[in-house]
Amino acid sequence: MILSRKWANDYVDLTDIDNKTFCDEMTLSGSKVELTHDLGEEISNVVVGKVLSMERHPDSDHMWICQVDAGREQPVQIVTGAWNVHAGDLVPVALHKSTLPGGVKITKGKLRGVPSNGMMCSFQELGLSHGCVPYACENGILFLPAGTPVGEDIKKVLGLDDWVSDFEITSNRPDCLSVI
Repeated sequence: MILSRKWANDYVDLTDIDNKTFCDEMTLSGSKVELTHDLGEEISNVVVGKVLSMERHPDSDHMWICQVDAGREQPVQIVTGAWNVHAGDLVPVALHKSTLPGGVKITKGKLRGVPSNGMMCSFQELGLSHGCVPYACENGILFLPAGTPVGEDIKKVLGLDDWVSDFEITSNRPDCLSVI
C-alpha cells in the first residue's frame, strides 16, 4: 500500500516527526515500510512565473525573449523556443542554479547571444507523467491555473512537497489497507 504523509497527516499529527523516524516506527508497529521517497527531492529553485512580455529573438525565427515575473525584485529574462507560451501565462520557471529530475542543472547563459536566466518547464521536465496533469500539453510548457501565486515554490503548487511510503501488507492484515 502506498501512503502519502500529507494524507496520513489528515488523521494523525505527523508534523514534528521526520521521515526516517516515521518509517522506523511504522515498521516496528508491524507495518513494514518497503520503500520511501520524497516526491520533489530532485527539484530545487523552481517557482511559479508569470510571462509579462515576449519579443522575437533577433537571430532566430523560432525563439522568443520573455520577461517573467518570478516573485523577485526584477523580472527574469528567459529565452525560449516554446511554441505554446503567451504573455499572461503562469508557468513553472527553473531559475539560475536550479535542479530538475534526472540530475539536470539549470544555470544562466546565452542563447544565440541573448542572456537567459532560467527555463520554463514542461510537465516531463518536472518528472511528472501525463496522468498527473491530464490538462497539460504533450510537448509544450506546463500552464498553471489562474490565481496560482507568482513566486511560489512549484513543489508546493503541484503537491510534490510530500513523502510517500510503500508498505508491505501481509494477507492476514486487510485492516492495514486503509489510511483510516
